[in-house]
Amino acid sequence: MHKRIAVLLAVPATIALSAGAAFAVSAGAFDAALHAVPHDHVADGGSDVTGNASLRLTGRTLDVRLTASGLTPGEPHAMHIHGDVQAANECPGIEADANTGDAIDPDSFLAGTKDGLISLGEGLPDYGPIDVSLTVTGDTSAASGLSLERFLTADAAGRIDYHRSVVVPKDVAKNLGNLHIVIHGADLPGDADASSLSSLFEATLPVACGEIDNASR
Repeated sequence: MHKRIAVLLAVPATIALSAGAAFAVSAGAFDAALHAVPHDHVADGGSDVTGNASLRLTGRTLDVRLTASGLTPGEPHAMHIHGDVQAANECPGIEADANTGDAIDPDSFLAGTKDGLISLGEGLPDYGPIDVSLTVTGDTSAASGLSLERFLTADAAGRIDYHRSVVVPKDVAKNLGNLHIVIHGADLPGDADASSLSSLFEATLPVACGEIDNASR
């Protein structure tokens, strides 16, 4: 199931930076407070994912420490750094629940009827495409965006504790303070097999988001 999902989603990393922003080099310590992406609690089964991330940048090497709780227990959760100059570069609000269709899972909605959930496609205009995949091993590019077998699995209490140093693209290093961390994946009510891996819609559902800020500010 993991490999099938991974093949179905290919999200390009596209930080199309303005000329002015391209030369503003980021360095030092950064952090991100992760808050639950707003969903209707009936629709998402009461999901309330929160966490914190601390990031230290040395050249293009980024050391990431991230903890989160409230996740679906015992299942892997895709985590990424997102961002694009053409995106709003904000975490989505409930108004993003337009429910006009989702290319990831077109059968998951009733046209014109809000479902109380912000899907991957609905959140994308706010936080932008994948720039870095926060996998446990191997590749960390956007190409690994849904290689779920290489993302951290939440423990029995729905918690994760992630630490890895990765080499990031030059434009990510230069503009880290304009980007976001997003955690995905939730088992929604009514899922017969009680797994967020049962559909692409659930596996990609954004459940927590945090803006990356310069910790010295």
